[in-house]
Amino acid sequence: MARRHGTEAGDTLDEIQSGADRLGAYLQEHLRVVVIGVVVLLLLAGGASLIASSRERSEEAASVALDKARNEYLRAMGASPGALEVPELANPEAAKRIREEYRAIYTGIADEHRGTVSGALARLEVVALQQSAGETDAALETLKQLRAEAPSRPGLQGMILQAEAQALERADRFAEAAERHEQAAAIAGYPLRHYALADAARCRAQAGDAAAARALYARLDSEAPDLRLPEYQRIQRRELAELATD
Repeated sequence: MARRHGTEAGDTLDEIQSGADRLGAYLQEHLRVVVIGVVVLLLLAGGASLIASSRERSEEAASVALDKARNEYLRAMGASPGALEVPELANPEAAKRIREEYRAIYTGIADEHRGTVSGALARLEVVALQQSAGETDAALETLKQLRAEAPSRPGLQGMILQAEAQALERADRFAEAAERHEQAAAIAGYPLRHYALADAARCRAQAGDAAAARALYARLDSEAPDLRLPEYQRIQRRELAELATD
């Protein structure tokens, strides 16, 4: 009986660890979607503290415009409103035309509502469309503009920095990407700062700076010892530790 209970406990532990792996991988692969949700929740939670009613109306107008554009874009791409993933149309030319159309729409929302959270999120949608078209340099320029104009909310600023880091990763500029991830990790109010620190460590390793990567992983162990990283990062961390002992 005791052996059976031990087996069941082991199975449960494996399920928990597997679930944690999937969560960690999802957070890293779907950063934009995850943090948009975090930012929106923070915005709603802080709505009562907005001092100027005109600012509140501006935020509301931007949110309405962005939600409308998002839902219309998803429908145009054959997805349901609120879907997290955008499917690929069978006709590549039609998909390209739709993306170009909505890039212009999102840009218009971002320009009209500059300085609002939803305006910043609209600019991030532009970045996503630029990257899907392989326009990494253009995406980086848009992100540079966004960092200068976005409200100084911790969740939003951390998200922008990590979006820039991911664009730099696409360009194989891993040392610069690590710097952006580290900047995001340094924002105390950023909900995913420890994942940003893990991403910084990963990028340092990919840039060939094993010592810096080990230092960041050690810092992560100190600051967030219960954080469960995806399996591939746990392997990377073990390999870095083995290199240090050779």
